[in-house]
Order: sequence, then C-alpha cells, then structure tokens
Amino acid sequence: MENNGRSSINVKRLVMWGLTADSSNGTTYSTESREFTNQLNSAKYMPKVQTAEQYGDGVKVEDYVAKDGGDLDITIRGFSEGDNEFLFGETSKNGTSVSNSEDIVPYVCVAYATERPDGKLNLFKFPKVKFMPQGEDSQQREGSSVKYGTANIKGTYSPLLSTKDDCYKRLGVDPKTDSEIVEKWFSEADYIGAPADNTNEQDADNTNEQDGE
Repeated sequence: MENNGRSSINVKRLVMWGLTADSSNGTTYSTESREFTNQLNSAKYMPKVQTAEQYGDGVKVEDYVAKDGGDLDITIRGFSEGDNEFLFGETSKNGTSVSNSEDIVPYVCVAYATERPDGKLNLFKFPKVKFMPQGEDSQQREGSSVKYGTANIKGTYSPLLSTKDDCYKRLGVDPKTDSEIVEKWFSEADYIGAPADNTNEQDADNTNEQDGE
C-alpha cells in the first residue's frame, strides 16, 4: 500500500537516553532509558540551514544549502523527580533539586512518535540533543476557571561526530504489524531499523517480478 503523507493528530511516548560518548570512532548511550510516561503535550523540530547563492552574468546559476542540526521544542505536563538532573545536569541534595552555575548540561538522545488518522505512527529520533533549562508556566485558579500549567524543554539537536546524522524519521509504521520496530525504536537508543525490516517489501517485489516472467 502506498504510504502517502498524512497530518498527525496526536503526539505520544517521549523517551530519552543519556549520550555517554560521541567521537569519530563511534557513539555510545546509557543502556537505561528515561520515559516521560503520560507527560508529552507537544513536540516540534525546526532544522537549521545555511544558504549561499552564486550568480553569473547577473543570473543566479547555483544554490547551496548546508544543514546543521536544528531546534527541538517539547512541552510536557510538568517536571518529575530526577528530570532536572537528567536534562540539565542539576544535583540532588537532601531531596531537593539544586541548580548551580557550574552544572554541565549533558547530551541526550530523544525519541517520540506522532499518530496519524489512519492509525499508523510516524517515528522520530534525534541522536544528539542538549536542552537549555526552562521554567514552568503556572497560573492562578480564578473561581471555576482552571488552566493547567506546563513545562517547556527547548534545545538544539546536532550531527553526530561519527556519522554526521542529526535526525531519523520513520513514517507510516503500523503499530500492530510493525510492533517489533516500534518497541526497538523506544528501547534502543541507536536503533533506526534493520535490513530485515524491509523483507516483506522485497519479497513482494520479487514475487511480482516472477509473476511477470
């Protein structure tokens, strides 16, 4: 079936891993993930590009576009215990999260999914992200009018030193027939798919070729 582009109607399942090493020799992540269960409100990514134009005889003859990571803007319901330490390098002291001017903000890998009207999922993964500390938006209740507060975690995603990859997208994934792909996407930081994932498509192509002989 042709996988046409579809607008998303929901965003779900935010999972992150700590990036422990990134060099030209390879990348490693912490084996333990951090899942923001029932927390994700919205997610938006915006690639950064640099452009150049060349003219000859007064006419534009060449364009160049260089991609360099981008911005990642995520809204969650609120911070849970340990989130500030994981995301912003804060420390815990006597049961209290302490922000210090000498905190080192770590890199993390971020994965989430969007849901489409046809029931399929679009999977997103950013292998190297650093979030900037943000505040929480809290409002007073006025009579019977209640407005929930939210927390923003804004950051930048960058290319890996080892592969230069900065973003992975897998579109139109069926949560039932492709359940193993979905599970690995959110359980293994470095998983983006395997050749076996396309076996059914290749078998179908081979069958069609044989039928046409």
